[in-house]
Amino acid sequence: MRVKLCEKYQIEREEICKKLIDILQLDADNTFLLYDLDNDIAKQTAILNMKEEIQNCFACSTISSFKPNFECKRPYLNIVKSILRQQNYIFNSISNVIKLESGESKPTKKYYIFRNN
Repeated sequence: MRVKLCEKYQIEREEICKKLIDILQLDADNTFLLYDLDNDIAKQTAILNMKEEIQNCFACSTISSFKPNFECKRPYLNIVKSILRQQNYIFNSISNVIKLESGESKPTKKYYIFRNN
């Protein structure tokens, strides 16, 4: 019988989750703003560059960012949400409005990441 990836690569999967969380640079209350992620090309690139490493340890057939010829608006966010959820993290979001330096108000989402034990 074939060993499932979740059983075979437990340590590696946790390390990938830790890397993703480190890239996101969560606040003290385990949150990040979608606006910040959308405007940080370095974070987006770092997440997308992990695709090969992720494919080695996770079943990716249900993650739209890994499907060929599938258009995804925010592939980096899709990867983070999908991988963390597979490892029993809870991903909640609330609508939020931030003030930009120009004084303009910008609607965004604030994501909370928690571990479901």
